[in-house]
Formats: sequence, C-alpha cells, structure tokens
Amino acid sequence: MAYGTYRITETKCATCAFWDGPRSIDFVANKPCYVKAQAGSFKCLAQSGKTATAATHCLKYRLWEKID
Repeated sequence: MAYGTYRITETKCATCAFWDGPRSIDFVANKPCYVKAQAGSFKCLAQSGKTATAATHCLKYRLWEKID
C-alpha cells in the first residue's frame, strides 16, 4: 500500500481530526515529527459526501491532536 508523509505542522487532511483513513505518527529523537497516511480517497467527516486525499486542504481543518 502506498503512503504519503506529512509534517505534523502542515494543515493537510492527513493531520486533520476529520481524516477517516489510516495513519500513524513517526518520531524523530522521541518527538512527533511526521504523519504517515495511506494514499487514496476517503470520506471527509466534516463535509458530508465529499471525498478527500491525504494532501487535500479544506476550510474545516481541525488539528488532529495536540502532539507537540
């Protein structure tokens, strides 16, 4: 399966609380640094009926978790 890697500071769907696809956090020196999200289209939980990819950005973005 293909994955995309995004910094935790980027405002992409992969780092959003509404992302419905699988993802994991990669750590560098025991600090969260990257979010690894599965490639493909998934439903956006914030906007019903809309599909999004991990690299998409929308106006309803909300930080996934406070991981700093």
